[in-house]
Amino acid sequence: MKNILFCLLLPACVAAQPLSDSITRKIDSVFKVYTAVTPGCAVAVVKNGAVVFQKGYGQANLEYAVPITPNTIFHIASESKQYVAFCMLLLEKEGKLSLDDDIRKHLDYVPDFGQKITIRHLIYHTSGLRDQWQLLAAAGWQLDDVITQEHVIKLVSKQKALNFNPGDEWMYCNTGYTLMAEIVRKVSGLTLREYAAKHIFEPLGMNDTHFHDNYTEIVPGRAYSYGPRPDGKLQHAVLSYSTVGATSLFTTVLDEVKWLNNYETGTVGGKDLVEKMYQVGVLNDGRKLAYAFGIGIGKNKGWQQIGHGGGDAGFRTYACRFPEKQLGIVVFSNFGAANAQGLSNRVADIFITEANKEEPKPAETGFTDSVLLKKLPGKYYTERGDLVEIIWQNGKLCRRNTIGIISPGITIVAEGNNRYKTSEGVWVLDEKNTRRDSIMELKVELPTTLYFYKRQPKTAQQVTGEFAGKYYGAETEGFYHITYKDGQLTLEHRKYASVPLKYIAPDQFTSPHWWMNHIRFIRDPQKKIIAFEINSGRVLHLRYDRI
Repeated sequence: MKNILFCLLLPACVAAQPLSDSITRKIDSVFKVYTAVTPGCAVAVVKNGAVVFQKGYGQANLEYAVPITPNTIFHIASESKQYVAFCMLLLEKEGKLSLDDDIRKHLDYVPDFGQKITIRHLIYHTSGLRDQWQLLAAAGWQLDDVITQEHVIKLVSKQKALNFNPGDEWMYCNTGYTLMAEIVRKVSGLTLREYAAKHIFEPLGMNDTHFHDNYTEIVPGRAYSYGPRPDGKLQHAVLSYSTVGATSLFTTVLDEVKWLNNYETGTVGGKDLVEKMYQVGVLNDGRKLAYAFGIGIGKNKGWQQIGHGGGDAGFRTYACRFPEKQLGIVVFSNFGAANAQGLSNRVADIFITEANKEEPKPAETGFTDSVLLKKLPGKYYTERGDLVEIIWQNGKLCRRNTIGIISPGITIVAEGNNRYKTSEGVWVLDEKNTRRDSIMELKVELPTTLYFYKRQPKTAQQVTGEFAGKYYGAETEGFYHITYKDGQLTLEHRKYASVPLKYIAPDQFTSPHWWMNHIRFIRDPQKKIIAFEINSGRVLHLRYDRI
């Protein structure tokens, strides 16, 4: 009886309201590919605080033919992050920390990089710290190995440099959220699992939710994850994480609805704290992010859409809210090929049929200085391995990607001070550069980062045995060998298959390995190769010295 009364007091526990058969059929059609012989999805829709739709599609466990239901427990991967950010705000409200604290105040094993990294930097992914998953892979770990908090802490303690100065750029970083889990433990005396249970899950009645900090723990009613094999069949996607913060929240779509409703009610934390969750990050130069406290702030059909997704092993998750429509949608899947956000948006389209008309923007006058425009075509590269080709076609500038597809014309509007607003970001061309016959350097400002492009030489660099050797990374404590034969460089590691390196720019190559897709060789003043660095994904300037 107590449980019934407690549930009645919670806004998220109101009974589901029936939908029309036509709407139900439309939702069913979105998930029709998930059957009794496939993995699938759990779905919940909340409208005006009430669950109006809940259903499971496909199987939670293929080996034992256990169907997915709205009560099936999923690992929701990076969707966990908003809960960690919320814990930071709760702890700040308790007076146990400040978001502007130097993280070394709480975690003394974080190296002193000579620059202050704050908790706020961790929340907004602007710390410059390298991403834990990519560092583990570069060190020779498989992501289905057992990975613990201690493993990540040791990686952080050995970092020698940052990707960039804190606050200069935005780069998604799981490491920051793992460290925040450790800050929770340090300042509260409770593990993240214990603290979140006491201060969030229990008050909201989220009885099927916990941070899963022990991969061996048995969880009744959980889903297992699956992915496609190259031959089209299915395989189990192993997940052995004992690390929390960036990931590893276990929950159901119905419990997640209770969390979404708390954004409206402020039952936990209060409405003033909830409002802080919407505060977007601002970079050092004033550029505003579309990322707030573990949630993305965007628009769909002109309506505000607030949400976050996640993906680990075969789990794909997404939960979002449309505040102006009092609508929330949760989609959890245990199939690695599922697009949870795309499925959620298709469900949203069923409930939101009209676009929110916004004030039209004033027309901008295009830039027509053909003398300058014709200096731009050519191939460019950055030291991070970014490639772009600008071409002149049918009297306008266009971009051609690496597989030859040509974009529509690039619109350009002069802003003054050698700045040009384009459909490809803001281009900055200094006067010295524009006086030449061809543009040799091109700075591009995007909302989250900066790119410094150089024009490719007319003649490609000759690949020789000078690149070959044994290289050691102090941060990952790992070795790579590069061999040379018949004009081809090969990258070798004792735990991975040998792969070819493909030349893309002076001293720069790509590899098929996702964790080191880009390699740039470093030379000393005598032009001798002494090291290479990895610049790809969420890791920049990770150095391996030649032995």
